[in-house]
Amino acid sequence: MEDNRVIECMERADYILSNLMAVKPGEEVLIVTDPQTDMRMANAMAAAALKCGAEYGIYMMPIRGKDKATIFPKSLELGMDACDVFVGMTTASGAAIYNNHLKELINQKKLREVSICLRNIDNFTRGGALADYEAVYADGEKLQAIWRGHRKAHITTPAGTDLECDNEPGRDYVTADGFVYENDIKMFPGQISWSPNFESVNGVLVVDGTLSPPIGALQSPVKFTIEKGYIKKIEGGRDADNFRQWLESFDDPNMFLMAHSGLGFGPMAQLNGDIVEDERVWGCTEWGIGNVGPQLVSEMETGIAAASHSDGICLNCSLWID
Repeated sequence: MEDNRVIECMERADYILSNLMAVKPGEEVLIVTDPQTDMRMANAMAAAALKCGAEYGIYMMPIRGKDKATIFPKSLELGMDACDVFVGMTTASGAAIYNNHLKELINQKKLREVSICLRNIDNFTRGGALADYEAVYADGEKLQAIWRGHRKAHITTPAGTDLECDNEPGRDYVTADGFVYENDIKMFPGQISWSPNFESVNGVLVVDGTLSPPIGALQSPVKFTIEKGYIKKIEGGRDADNFRQWLESFDDPNMFLMAHSGLGFGPMAQLNGDIVEDERVWGCTEWGIGNVGPQLVSEMETGIAAASHSDGICLNCSLWID
Protein backbone atom coordinates (compact mmCIF):
# COMPACT_ATOMS: atom_id res chain seq x y z
CA MET A 1 0.00 0.00 0.00
CA GLU A 2 2.80 2.41 0.91
CA ASP A 3 4.59 1.63 -2.37
CA ASN A 4 1.38 2.33 -4.31
CA ARG A 5 1.01 5.74 -2.65
CA VAL A 6 4.58 6.67 -3.49
CA ILE A 7 4.07 5.58 -7.11
CA GLU A 8 0.87 7.67 -7.31
CA CYS A 9 2.74 10.61 -5.82
CA MET A 10 5.46 10.33 -8.45
CA GLU A 11 2.87 10.09 -11.25
CA ARG A 12 1.18 13.29 -10.06
CA ALA A 13 4.50 15.08 -9.74
CA ASP A 14 5.33 14.07 -13.32
CA TYR A 15 1.98 15.42 -14.52
CA ILE A 16 2.36 18.73 -12.68
CA LEU A 17 5.84 19.51 -13.97
CA SER A 18 5.48 18.18 -17.51
CA ASN A 19 1.86 19.14 -18.30
CA LEU A 20 0.84 21.98 -16.00
CA MET A 21 4.16 23.79 -15.75
CA ALA A 22 5.63 22.66 -19.09
CA VAL A 23 9.11 22.28 -17.63
CA LYS A 24 11.69 22.13 -20.42
CA PRO A 25 15.16 20.54 -20.63
CA GLY A 26 17.81 22.79 -19.11
CA GLU A 27 15.45 24.72 -16.84
CA GLU A 28 16.11 25.07 -13.11
CA VAL A 29 13.43 23.87 -10.68
CA LEU A 30 13.55 25.11 -7.07
CA ILE A 31 11.53 22.98 -4.62
CA VAL A 32 10.90 24.86 -1.36
CA THR A 33 10.01 22.87 1.77
CA ASP A 34 9.99 23.36 5.52
CA PRO A 35 10.67 20.92 8.40
CA GLN A 36 7.03 19.73 8.34
CA THR A 37 6.92 18.93 4.60
CA ASP A 38 6.46 15.28 3.68
CA MET A 39 9.76 14.86 1.84
CA ARG A 40 8.36 12.01 -0.24
CA MET A 41 6.48 14.71 -2.17
CA ALA A 42 9.60 16.84 -2.59
CA ASN A 43 11.63 13.83 -3.74
CA ALA A 44 8.91 12.94 -6.25
CA MET A 45 9.10 16.50 -7.63
CA ALA A 46 12.88 16.21 -7.88
CA ALA A 47 12.58 12.96 -9.83
CA ALA A 48 9.97 14.55 -12.09
CA ALA A 49 12.29 17.50 -12.79
CA LEU A 50 15.06 15.13 -13.86
CA LYS A 51 12.58 13.26 -16.07
CA CYS A 52 11.82 16.58 -17.82
CA GLY A 53 15.55 17.09 -18.42
CA ALA A 54 15.69 19.93 -15.87
CA GLU A 55 18.01 20.57 -12.94
CA TYR A 56 16.60 20.88 -9.43
CA GLY A 57 17.42 22.06 -5.93
CA ILE A 58 15.54 21.40 -2.68
CA TYR A 59 15.51 24.26 -0.16
CA MET A 60 14.24 23.90 3.41
CA MET A 61 12.75 27.15 4.68
CA PRO A 62 12.82 27.69 8.46
CA ILE A 63 9.59 27.83 10.44
CA ARG A 64 9.42 31.28 12.00
CA GLY A 65 7.26 33.03 14.54
CA LYS A 66 4.24 34.94 13.26
CA ASP A 67 6.13 38.25 13.30
CA LYS A 68 8.67 36.94 10.77
CA ALA A 69 6.63 34.35 8.87
CA THR A 70 6.73 36.28 5.60
CA ILE A 71 10.46 37.08 5.67
CA PHE A 72 12.38 35.11 3.06
CA PRO A 73 15.98 34.12 3.88
CA LYS A 74 18.54 35.75 1.61
CA SER A 75 19.74 32.33 0.48
CA LEU A 76 16.23 31.58 -0.84
CA GLU A 77 16.18 34.80 -2.82
CA LEU A 78 19.56 33.89 -4.30
CA GLY A 79 18.16 30.52 -5.29
CA MET A 80 15.24 32.25 -6.98
CA ASP A 81 17.71 34.29 -9.02
CA ALA A 82 18.88 31.08 -10.70
CA CYS A 83 15.59 29.18 -11.10
CA ASP A 84 12.86 29.16 -13.72
CA VAL A 85 10.24 27.16 -11.82
CA PHE A 86 9.35 27.54 -8.12
CA VAL A 87 7.50 24.66 -6.42
CA GLY A 88 6.08 25.77 -3.06
CA MET A 89 5.77 22.78 -0.72
CA THR A 90 5.86 24.54 2.64
CA THR A 91 3.27 23.65 5.27
CA ALA A 92 3.82 25.49 8.56
CA SER A 93 5.20 28.51 6.70
CA GLY A 94 1.85 28.96 4.97
CA ALA A 95 0.83 29.06 1.35
CA ALA A 96 3.31 31.24 -0.50
CA ILE A 97 0.54 32.50 -2.75
CA TYR A 98 -0.42 34.92 0.06
CA ASN A 99 3.09 36.32 0.38
CA ASN A 100 3.26 39.73 -1.31
CA HIS A 101 7.05 39.68 -1.21
CA LEU A 102 7.10 36.41 -3.15
CA LYS A 103 4.68 37.87 -5.70
CA GLU A 104 7.11 40.76 -6.29
CA LEU A 105 10.02 38.35 -6.73
CA ILE A 106 8.02 36.18 -9.15
CA ASN A 107 7.28 39.25 -11.28
CA GLN A 108 10.84 40.58 -11.15
CA LYS A 109 12.45 37.29 -12.06
CA LYS A 110 9.75 36.11 -14.51
CA LEU A 111 9.30 32.79 -12.73
CA ARG A 112 6.34 30.45 -12.64
CA GLU A 113 5.26 29.00 -9.31
CA VAL A 114 2.87 26.30 -8.16
CA SER A 115 1.76 26.44 -4.52
CA ILE A 116 1.14 22.89 -3.34
CA CYS A 117 1.54 23.39 0.42
CA LEU A 118 -0.10 20.08 1.34
CA ARG A 119 0.74 18.06 4.41
CA ASN A 120 1.50 14.63 2.97
CA ILE A 121 1.20 12.37 -0.05
CA ASP A 122 -2.40 11.42 0.79
CA ASN A 123 -3.43 15.08 0.51
CA PHE A 124 -1.27 15.45 -2.56
CA THR A 125 -2.83 12.60 -4.53
CA ARG A 126 -6.39 13.27 -3.31
CA GLY A 127 -6.67 17.01 -2.90
CA GLY A 128 -6.55 17.97 -6.55
CA ALA A 129 -3.72 16.13 -8.23
CA LEU A 130 -5.88 13.09 -9.06
CA ALA A 131 -8.67 15.17 -10.56
CA ASP A 132 -9.29 15.54 -14.28
CA TYR A 133 -7.77 19.00 -14.56
CA GLU A 134 -9.55 19.99 -17.76
CA ALA A 135 -12.99 18.95 -16.46
CA VAL A 136 -12.54 20.62 -13.08
CA TYR A 137 -11.23 23.76 -14.76
CA ALA A 138 -14.33 23.83 -16.99
CA ASP A 139 -16.55 23.58 -13.89
CA GLY A 140 -14.68 26.50 -12.36
CA GLU A 141 -15.16 28.63 -15.47
CA LYS A 142 -18.92 27.96 -15.40
CA LEU A 143 -19.20 28.85 -11.71
CA GLN A 144 -17.13 31.97 -12.23
CA ALA A 145 -19.34 33.10 -15.11
CA ILE A 146 -22.46 32.71 -12.96
CA TRP A 147 -20.87 34.40 -9.97
CA ARG A 148 -19.44 37.29 -11.98
CA GLY A 149 -22.91 38.17 -13.23
CA HIS A 150 -24.52 38.66 -9.85
CA ARG A 151 -24.96 41.79 -7.76
CA LYS A 152 -25.82 40.41 -4.31
CA ALA A 153 -25.13 37.01 -2.75
CA HIS A 154 -26.81 35.38 0.25
CA ILE A 155 -25.12 32.40 1.93
CA THR A 156 -26.60 30.13 4.62
CA THR A 157 -25.54 26.86 6.26
CA PRO A 158 -27.19 24.36 8.65
CA ALA A 159 -24.64 25.47 11.28
CA GLY A 160 -26.07 28.99 11.33
CA THR A 161 -24.31 31.07 8.67
CA ASP A 162 -26.57 33.82 7.34
CA LEU A 163 -24.43 36.27 5.42
CA GLU A 164 -24.83 38.72 2.56
CA CYS A 165 -22.25 40.36 0.32
CA ASP A 166 -22.15 42.26 -2.98
CA ASN A 167 -20.03 41.69 -6.03
CA GLU A 168 -17.41 44.38 -6.74
CA PRO A 169 -17.81 45.20 -10.46
CA GLY A 170 -14.63 44.81 -12.49
CA ARG A 171 -12.67 43.00 -9.78
CA ASP A 172 -10.91 39.85 -10.98
CA TYR A 173 -11.76 36.35 -9.83
CA VAL A 174 -9.03 33.79 -9.14
CA THR A 175 -9.89 30.39 -10.58
CA ALA A 176 -7.41 27.75 -9.45
CA ASP A 177 -6.74 25.74 -12.59
CA GLY A 178 -3.21 24.46 -12.03
CA PHE A 179 -1.84 25.67 -15.38
CA VAL A 180 1.17 27.88 -14.66
CA TYR A 181 2.66 30.43 -17.04
CA GLU A 182 5.46 33.00 -16.79
CA ASN A 183 5.00 35.50 -13.94
CA ASP A 184 2.29 33.23 -12.58
CA ILE A 185 1.41 31.71 -9.19
CA LYS A 186 -1.20 28.94 -9.19
CA MET A 187 -2.69 26.32 -6.91
CA PHE A 188 -4.51 23.05 -7.57
CA PRO A 189 -7.94 23.27 -9.26
CA GLY A 190 -11.24 22.87 -7.43
CA GLN A 191 -11.82 26.39 -6.13
CA ILE A 192 -12.61 29.93 -7.22
CA SER A 193 -11.82 32.91 -4.98
CA TRP A 194 -12.77 36.57 -5.03
CA SER A 195 -12.97 39.59 -2.78
CA PRO A 196 -16.49 41.02 -2.53
CA ASN A 197 -17.24 44.67 -1.91
CA PHE A 198 -15.84 44.79 1.62
CA GLU A 199 -18.44 47.07 3.20
CA SER A 200 -21.24 44.89 1.86
CA VAL A 201 -20.20 41.84 3.92
CA ASN A 202 -22.73 41.71 6.76
CA GLY A 203 -24.32 39.05 8.93
CA VAL A 204 -23.32 35.88 10.75
CA LEU A 205 -20.62 33.48 9.59
CA VAL A 206 -20.33 30.11 11.35
CA VAL A 207 -17.08 28.30 10.52
CA ASP A 208 -17.64 24.60 11.19
CA GLY A 209 -14.85 22.90 9.21
CA THR A 210 -11.34 24.27 9.48
CA LEU A 211 -9.79 27.52 10.73
CA SER A 212 -6.16 27.73 9.76
CA PRO A 213 -3.89 29.10 10.99
CA PRO A 214 -3.65 28.74 13.96
CA ILE A 215 -6.11 25.92 14.74
CA GLY A 216 -6.74 23.54 11.86
CA ALA A 217 -9.71 21.17 12.14
CA LEU A 218 -12.24 22.63 14.60
CA GLN A 219 -13.55 20.85 17.69
CA SER A 220 -16.60 23.13 17.78
CA PRO A 221 -18.01 25.82 15.44
CA VAL A 222 -16.79 29.41 15.65
CA LYS A 223 -19.42 32.13 15.16
CA PHE A 224 -18.41 35.50 13.69
CA THR A 225 -20.60 38.58 13.67
CA ILE A 226 -19.57 40.75 10.73
CA GLU A 227 -20.41 44.39 10.04
CA LYS A 228 -19.27 46.23 6.92
CA GLY A 229 -16.57 43.67 6.20
CA TYR A 230 -15.01 43.55 9.67
CA ILE A 231 -15.33 40.94 12.42
CA LYS A 232 -17.03 42.54 15.41
CA LYS A 233 -17.62 39.52 17.65
CA ILE A 234 -16.24 35.97 17.91
CA GLU A 235 -18.25 33.42 19.89
CA GLY A 236 -18.06 29.70 20.62
CA GLY A 237 -15.93 27.38 22.70
CA ARG A 238 -12.20 27.02 23.21
CA ASP A 239 -11.44 27.27 19.48
CA ALA A 240 -13.24 30.62 19.31
CA ASP A 241 -11.29 31.92 22.31
CA ASN A 242 -7.97 30.77 20.85
CA PHE A 243 -8.71 32.33 17.47
CA ARG A 244 -9.80 35.64 19.02
CA GLN A 245 -6.58 35.78 21.04
CA TRP A 246 -4.54 34.98 17.92
CA LEU A 247 -6.12 37.82 15.94
CA GLU A 248 -5.71 40.27 18.82
CA SER A 249 -2.05 39.33 19.28
CA PHE A 250 -1.11 41.05 16.01
CA ASP A 251 -2.42 44.45 17.20
CA ASP A 252 -3.50 45.09 13.59
CA PRO A 253 -7.08 46.20 12.75
CA ASN A 254 -6.84 44.68 9.28
CA MET A 255 -6.50 41.22 10.81
CA PHE A 256 -10.28 41.49 11.40
CA LEU A 257 -11.05 42.20 7.72
CA MET A 258 -13.02 39.64 5.70
CA ALA A 259 -10.45 39.42 2.92
CA HIS A 260 -12.11 37.13 0.40
CA SER A 261 -14.50 34.27 -0.20
CA GLY A 262 -14.30 31.11 -2.28
CA LEU A 263 -16.35 28.20 -3.58
CA GLY A 264 -15.06 24.63 -3.29
CA PHE A 265 -15.83 22.04 -5.97
CA GLY A 266 -12.97 19.53 -5.78
CA PRO A 267 -14.41 16.09 -6.69
CA MET A 268 -12.05 14.15 -4.38
CA ALA A 269 -11.19 16.64 -1.63
CA GLN A 270 -11.87 15.52 1.95
CA LEU A 271 -12.05 17.65 5.09
CA ASN A 272 -9.01 16.74 7.20
CA GLY A 273 -7.58 19.93 8.73
CA ASP A 274 -5.24 20.71 5.83
CA ILE A 275 -6.59 24.03 4.57
CA VAL A 276 -5.32 23.65 1.00
CA GLU A 277 -7.39 20.49 0.54
CA ASP A 278 -10.25 21.58 2.81
CA GLU A 279 -11.01 24.72 0.81
CA ARG A 280 -11.72 22.50 -2.21
CA VAL A 281 -14.32 20.32 -0.45
CA TRP A 282 -17.46 20.10 -2.59
CA GLY A 283 -20.16 22.51 -1.41
CA CYS A 284 -18.04 24.56 1.00
CA THR A 285 -17.44 28.26 1.08
CA GLU A 286 -14.05 29.44 2.24
CA TRP A 287 -13.51 32.81 3.92
CA GLY A 288 -10.16 34.54 4.13
CA ILE A 289 -9.43 36.82 7.07
CA GLY A 290 -6.66 39.44 7.22
CA ASN A 291 -4.19 40.18 4.43
CA VAL A 292 -5.66 40.64 0.94
CA GLY A 293 -3.26 39.62 -1.83
CA PRO A 294 -3.07 41.83 -4.94
CA GLN A 295 -4.40 39.01 -7.13
CA LEU A 296 -7.74 39.33 -5.29
CA VAL A 297 -8.13 43.10 -5.64
CA SER A 298 -7.01 43.68 -9.20
CA GLU A 299 -7.68 47.41 -9.02
CA MET A 300 -5.19 47.79 -6.14
CA GLU A 301 -1.51 47.38 -7.04
CA THR A 302 -0.36 46.13 -3.65
CA GLY A 303 -3.52 44.62 -2.13
CA ILE A 304 -4.48 45.37 1.48
CA ALA A 305 -1.71 44.64 3.94
CA ALA A 306 -2.25 42.86 7.23
CA ALA A 307 0.13 41.07 9.56
CA SER A 308 -1.08 37.59 8.57
CA HIS A 309 -3.92 35.64 6.98
CA SER A 310 -6.27 32.85 8.01
CA ASP A 311 -8.91 30.81 6.17
CA GLY A 312 -12.17 29.40 7.53
CA ILE A 313 -14.30 26.66 5.98
CA CYS A 314 -18.12 26.61 6.09
CA LEU A 315 -19.68 23.28 5.09
CA ASN A 316 -22.90 22.35 3.27
CA CYS A 317 -23.58 25.82 1.96
CA SER A 318 -26.67 27.12 0.19
CA LEU A 319 -26.15 30.14 -2.03
CA TRP A 320 -28.57 32.53 -3.65
CA ILE A 321 -27.54 35.21 -6.10
CA ASP A 322 -29.82 38.17 -6.76
